[in-house]
Parts: sequence; structure tokens; C-alpha cells
Amino acid sequence: MNRFLVVCFVLFFSSVVGQQRVHVNAATTLLGFPSVGYEKGLGKRFSFHVDAIGSTFNRYHNMPLKFLIITPEIRYYSKPELTGFYVGGHLGGSTFHLQKYNYANSNYYQKGYNYMAGISIGYVYALSDKFALEGFVGGGTIQSFYKGYDSTTGVRYEDADKFNKSGEWLPYRGGVNLIWKI
Repeated sequence: MNRFLVVCFVLFFSSVVGQQRVHVNAATTLLGFPSVGYEKGLGKRFSFHVDAIGSTFNRYHNMPLKFLIITPEIRYYSKPELTGFYVGGHLGGSTFHLQKYNYANSNYYQKGYNYMAGISIGYVYALSDKFALEGFVGGGTIQSFYKGYDSTTGVRYEDADKFNKSGEWLPYRGGVNLIWKI
């Protein structure tokens, strides 16, 4: 399902006219978490960028590992033509069915959704008229709403009425993108 959404996402945005670029995050893709993005110039120094990343695994270490994150972002570049250093502000969201990092080595996993708000910084280096490389990192606040389950019984382990909630300030974006100008 995640792969289907990513393919639809790329096909939809590749039909839009104007200066546009497709991003593939080489770092996360090699780790089994494909990430694709689309960027459209909004002028010489501003752009709208949106990306999606998902898991190709259903399980990892006998625990669920499924997620899809979509992150739209407005970027400001230090150089015209959308190259060089940039800073971006984003507001994204995800759906997940996985074991959160602070529950490692337990039988507990979480299923829910969240939203993220933060900033990214990066650098785009043009390789040619059609290709570029981008290194970036980002983070901010993550506000999650989930239900926690025991994997051995399938019963909820927490006693929240509807959803358990958590909020953290974390780095949650990063990698090396190969960019193709279309």
C-alpha cells in the first residue's frame, strides 16, 4: 500500500508544469525505507517541497514496522535557481504501526498517527543541468496519538480512554538526495 501511494504521489506531481525536481533519498532507500519527493520553484529563491517515506518491512525483530510519513515544506535558498544552502519550515504527518524507540526490548508496540512541525537545513549542489545532490537534516516537535498493545496477547497495555499521547522534540529528517530536474 505504501509503495502504491508513493508512485501515485510522484506521477501526480510530475504532471504539474514549471520548474520541478524529483528527489530520491539514497540513504533511507538503501536502508529499506524509500523516500521520494517533489519540489516546485516558487521564484528564484523559494520552493515548495513535499516528500513521502515509508517502510518496506512489515516486521522487524518480531515487532510491527509499518509507517508512511508525508512532509510538505516551504524552502528559502541562499542562491538563485534553487541551489546552495537552504532553510525550510514544514508541517507533516504520519500513520504508524510499530514499536517506538523507548519500548525496545519489550513486548509492546504502538499503532496510531502523529503530526510534526519543524525546520530543515540543507545544501543543494548542482552536478549538471539535470542532476544535483542534496544533503539535509531536520527536526522539531512530534505529537503522537496512539494505542499501545502487548504483542503476545494483543491487548492494550495502557489505560488511556481513547488514545495515549506523547510529544517529543527530536531530529527526524535527514539524508542524501539525488535530484533530477524534469
